[in-house]
Amino acid sequence: MKPEKVRSEMPFGDWLTYWYENHSKTKIRPTTQETYESRIRLHIIPEIGDIPLNKLTQNDLQQFYGRLKKSGRKRFTDKYGEGLSDRMVRMCHATCRSALEKAVQGGLIRVNPAIGCKLPPKKAREMQVLTREELQRFLIQAKFEG
Repeated sequence: MKPEKVRSEMPFGDWLTYWYENHSKTKIRPTTQETYESRIRLHIIPEIGDIPLNKLTQNDLQQFYGRLKKSGRKRFTDKYGEGLSDRMVRMCHATCRSALEKAVQGGLIRVNPAIGCKLPPKKAREMQVLTREELQRFLIQAKFEG
């Protein structure tokens, strides 16, 4: 898409594609590119891609995140259930938030509707601690190899 075609009334999916190709893709590694492309293609564009950029609201995004959590999984539903993980919902939000922030910076919209959305909580990982025996084996191995 040519920059002159970028306008506030364009569908969010078109803006997201333009943002990704012109502002995000060049700054990330190829493996990260695949993740972004999959997230955009499978989850974001099918759900909210038709909404005009200047009409997308915080409520639209909040409902979208709720749908992702409840029934957003496109594959492996028999193994993992129908909803996406909290982490994936937050990653979809981060993608939308970044693209919308660039739209604010470019003067296409006045406010970023992604700011202030309620997201699933981050789960603190429990720290894994070595037992006394595991620590001893580790230290012996380190001394042997060191």
